[in-house]
Amino acid sequence: MKILILGAGYAGLTAAYKLRKFTDFDISIISKSRIVKENTIFPALLTDDVKIEDTEFDAYKEASKRKINFVEADINGIFPESNEIKTSVGKFDYDILFIALGGAYEENFSKIPGHEFAFMHHTLEGFLGLKNALDKMEDGVRVFVGNSQNSPIEGPSYQVALIAEYLMRKKGIKGEVYLSTQSPKGVFGPIPETWISEAANKYFEKRGIKILKGKSVKEIRKDKVIFSDNTEIYADIKSVLPTLSAPDIVKSANLTDSSNFINVSIPTFKHINFKNIFGLGDSAKSMVPSKTARGAMISAENAVSTLLHEVKGIDLPYYSQGILCMMIGGDDGGILRFDKNNNTTKIILDFGKIYLNAKKLYSRFLVNRAFDVPYHAALSFNYSFK
Repeated sequence: MKILILGAGYAGLTAAYKLRKFTDFDISIISKSRIVKENTIFPALLTDDVKIEDTEFDAYKEASKRKINFVEADINGIFPESNEIKTSVGKFDYDILFIALGGAYEENFSKIPGHEFAFMHHTLEGFLGLKNALDKMEDGVRVFVGNSQNSPIEGPSYQVALIAEYLMRKKGIKGEVYLSTQSPKGVFGPIPETWISEAANKYFEKRGIKILKGKSVKEIRKDKVIFSDNTEIYADIKSVLPTLSAPDIVKSANLTDSSNFINVSIPTFKHINFKNIFGLGDSAKSMVPSKTARGAMISAENAVSTLLHEVKGIDLPYYSQGILCMMIGGDDGGILRFDKNNNTTKIILDFGKIYLNAKKLYSRFLVNRAFDVPYHAALSFNYSFK
């Protein structure tokens, strides 16, 4: 069987490793770069707690060790009717296709009016630009951090706001940090436990961060941010995450629905219309609203388990995606865990310096293992195939 995986991020590599562990299939990964970055630790670049080289590894070498083909190329076309992929180095066919091309951050950020006046705290370039701006802060500076409407990833915004406050305090600079949250409940507002957002809000406010609840970024200008309710705030430094979607190349293949994500069934992550296609990670619909690296890896686990059941008769556990957010905030950190299956709910909310090293250690583990990690701290559940 010929397996083709588009993307060498958390989901794509997890799928490849698990397939190789249980099969001798012909597995190929196509990615625009062989150098993969562990971007969940990028906020630590702002405080010089990690170096760029600490965040990356060579996926070509790691794939080769596991007898997985790696092709460095751009994806130019996806043709599900003919089981064909067109790339910058030629065409490839497949029996099974896994699409793990991420959440189209750059594409969607460029669609925000005035995006050139802000940084995007996701890419390395965005973080380095933000770091340069924060390094040059002076008294009276106003820093704004937030998300566009329907952006399913606020955790990085929380960390950037905390780090901006820490850097002001460390440098002895008087200024203001504003954090907008899409939920009117504030930080972690989408979690269905009111006490979580209340406790998190108190922590952020104690750190001197001004929370703008229920505010989504609509437009950015040189000196201010305009929200979806047409209110605005003046800011000197602005860092924004866009809403996410499957990349345009996936949309053009008619693999998405009105949500703009790959139209998959849950929890198998198999495409609704094309039974030999799986959508993974940020490109696809998910079991929970939040998009995280952990969620991407779990989507790959479940998708591969589905394929192994169908073609090998192997039955493996399925996992709930849940939410696990470990935050670093300069001289302090925190954690939120919210996992739920049919029988159990696991909730942790805590703040403390211990999470600074915990996050750095886990990031090093991810890099050293090239995302080949055996445990996602997720709850398993039984899934009955129809």
